[in-house]
Amino acid sequence: MSEHLLEIAKALVRIKDGNVEVLSDPLISSCPLSRSLYGIDKESRESVSRVLEAHMKELGMYGPDRVLELREKPVSFGASEILMDAMTEGLVDSAVVVCEGAGTVATDRPEVLQAIGAHMTGLIQTDPIEEIQQGLEKRGCLLLDSRATIDQKKGFKRAVEAGYQKVAVTVAASSVKEARAIREMGADLGVRPFLLAVHTTGINHDQARMLAECCDLVWSCASKAVREVVGKAALLQMGVSIPVFALTVEGKRLLLNRALYFSGPLAMHRAVLPLVPSDKQPQPLI
Repeated sequence: MSEHLLEIAKALVRIKDGNVEVLSDPLISSCPLSRSLYGIDKESRESVSRVLEAHMKELGMYGPDRVLELREKPVSFGASEILMDAMTEGLVDSAVVVCEGAGTVATDRPEVLQAIGAHMTGLIQTDPIEEIQQGLEKRGCLLLDSRATIDQKKGFKRAVEAGYQKVAVTVAASSVKEARAIREMGADLGVRPFLLAVHTTGINHDQARMLAECCDLVWSCASKAVREVVGKAALLQMGVSIPVFALTVEGKRLLLNRALYFSGPLAMHRAVLPLVPSDKQPQPLI
């Protein structure tokens, strides 16, 4: 018996005991990534439910039979894909991420990281799932507790205390203060974290400015503010439909490493950033 609260296409969703309940209409009407991955042209409560049910059926998400190792890279420039390649290359030795049923998790295994993050959306709150926690611990992961607590700052500290020195941390963009606190903690501990801001849809310009100041990578999602504020401050952009912006040399290194590992053709050229063709963006940008 478990309950999980999350956002997808900016719709609020509750998954309780394996049943999906979409609590609000999606605020995003169309998304290039959703179209590419799931064939969805127009977002609706039905499409949101269908995607999550597919995740549960194919990957066991939100249940005891969850897949915990994955090599497939479904998203060209997703956070887990970038970190998986960075870990393989040795640029990162641990990633602090969020997993349903387990909360904040630190892992040093690329295939476990990818299984956790490949299809993870904006998880807000999660109940413990014993089988997921046991499976992650069997694979050497560090969990904060058995209550599935989500606290990325504590997760970063736990990873450093375990001896990791090149720690990447994903943070929800709405928790800008947490990102800043992790950066400050890193200075105190003598370990510089790689900060990756995800789930940025709906943040305001002030939040976007703070992300540009303290993060290495910021995903644009369907955020107007990220494109306008973070994009203009970026050193490097990867992707044009849902751009990822690097704000630091460390962030650039992570993106360029993904380009190294990317199996398909890529084009790189000088540009005034952000480069966001209007016909390729999610709609609406909020």
